[in-house]
Amino acid sequence: MTTLEQIKANLKKQIDLAFQIDWPINQLELDLPPNENLGDYAFACFELGKFLKQNPVEVAKTLAEKYQADDLVSQAEFAGPYLNLKLATENFVKNALAEINSQTNFGYHDFGKKQKIMIEFSGPNTNKPQHLGHVRNDILGQTLVNLYRACGFEVIPVNIINDRGIHIIKSMLAWQKWANNETPESTKTKGDHFVGKYYVMFEQALKKAKDEYLAKNNIDYKALTELEQRKINDEFLAQSALMQEAHAMLIKWEANDPAVRDLWKTMNDWVYAGFAETYKNLSVSFDKVYYESENYLLGKDLVKIGLDKNIFFKKEDNSVWIDLTADKLDEKLVLRADGTSVYITQDLAVAYKRYQEVQFNQMIYVVANEQNYHFQVLFLILKKLGFTWAENLHHLAYGMVNLPDGKMKSREGNVVDADNLIIEMEEKAKEIISQAEKQISHDQTSIEEISQTVGLGALKFFILGVNPQKDMIFDPQASISFDGYTGPFVQYTHARIQNILSKVNNKIDYNFSLDFKIEASEKKLAKILLNFPETIKKSALEYNPSLVTQYLFELAKTFNNFYQLHSVLQTENKNQQNFRLNLCQVSQKVLKTGLGFLGIQAPDKM
Repeated sequence: MTTLEQIKANLKKQIDLAFQIDWPINQLELDLPPNENLGDYAFACFELGKFLKQNPVEVAKTLAEKYQADDLVSQAEFAGPYLNLKLATENFVKNALAEINSQTNFGYHDFGKKQKIMIEFSGPNTNKPQHLGHVRNDILGQTLVNLYRACGFEVIPVNIINDRGIHIIKSMLAWQKWANNETPESTKTKGDHFVGKYYVMFEQALKKAKDEYLAKNNIDYKALTELEQRKINDEFLAQSALMQEAHAMLIKWEANDPAVRDLWKTMNDWVYAGFAETYKNLSVSFDKVYYESENYLLGKDLVKIGLDKNIFFKKEDNSVWIDLTADKLDEKLVLRADGTSVYITQDLAVAYKRYQEVQFNQMIYVVANEQNYHFQVLFLILKKLGFTWAENLHHLAYGMVNLPDGKMKSREGNVVDADNLIIEMEEKAKEIISQAEKQISHDQTSIEEISQTVGLGALKFFILGVNPQKDMIFDPQASISFDGYTGPFVQYTHARIQNILSKVNNKIDYNFSLDFKIEASEKKLAKILLNFPETIKKSALEYNPSLVTQYLFELAKTFNNFYQLHSVLQTENKNQQNFRLNLCQVSQKVLKTGLGFLGIQAPDKM
């Protein structure tokens, strides 16, 4: 039983005795009071008061009066509806250090043992390189993989690549028309950037043609209503020679035209080589990759099942629909009149296929909140088809990533490219390291490695530091700071601790007596350290890595405060020195483990 579990078990015992009930221990949440003078841990009595049908203030007061001290909790007091617990400092700190030191995998769990969880993330298109929005998806998805593995789950990370459709055709047609047979190799360009250039060229050519169309027909586009603008767009696209060429190529692709298929494969291979490099730089990997081109025709069998069960219905034009109006949604097309699949048909089939392959206990889709409606419909249809496992599907709907000056627009090429962003972050890190007050002698190779570590750490920490459900504005300059809520601040704290430990050659005596006063900052550090496993568990269950970034920031801040107040090596008492070296070591251990879960390296030097 861990130290916190012992405290909770005794609190449960006190509650049960005081009120003659059997209070569930999983409803015992211990918080750190905002004012340390109030106590070391606080238990909010609102839920308990609601259950007892008593005022929570009276519940807290009764508990405080009847609370019996033990080896870990010396005193209990009430403050309004809160029961504040004061620790028996020496016993608590001794237990905390022993607990962390005794566990090689402190922070890990096994509650996910024998459970399979599939996590789909990334999902790029093969008509352009990945951008900042993909980076949030990639980093968030990989971190969830890391967290669930740390909790004992068998995790299957998967990717589905959108490698077909009119957007892919646009890049292909543009290459045919304007590339003069150039390749990524001949231009020394990363494959996905090369193909993306032609997608932008197509869209720019289309925009130019549209502007000419509007001018020729004396249309003031900005003065039109949204409905009128859509009508004009449709009219323009219907007569556009460029779009007619694109649609003709798409039809050839659908008909397996050898020349079109060969070009499609060649250009997709260029993109995949580029994606592989980006994923490697971000430390992202998948157990399996699905391709839309291999799955878009699936789902017709599921549609037939739905028709047989009267879940789906046919309209006069032979298209197949599902009526979800009773579920406060609308009618949804699942098969076109010509018998071709739509996105929802494909996703129904892929979900079914994945479950048949893996028999997962849970499936998480990491997809932007723009697709909320799509996943609401997808999960609902699967449930109506009678698939009980659909109850365990979850859409982690993350918010959009914007720039300080507004949204990114792929069609105009106005995006923060993922690869360029990584390079920019490394350059910013190199610049800041070179301007540091305390210069550490590094050779060029070491400088490059540290800059890469710090730059990527800054990027990942900034992205993960925002609750996934919220939109965010990415500010590279703020993310790279060595002060405040940033990755470099946490990384620097890890390096600072290593510098301390290196002065004793990492040799620490674990056998020491507590024959000295334990300071308030030392006890606070021990309390925060013990919260690490609970933070990891909560972060995984709530799909929220920002809880880990917040924890690591608080730990780093608390350690630095302790270090500023007290010398580690210059102490009169040898036992006190060993105690503080222990605190340093376990702090470093937790910082390194926590950063590792986020996919961030913990450097020994900075």
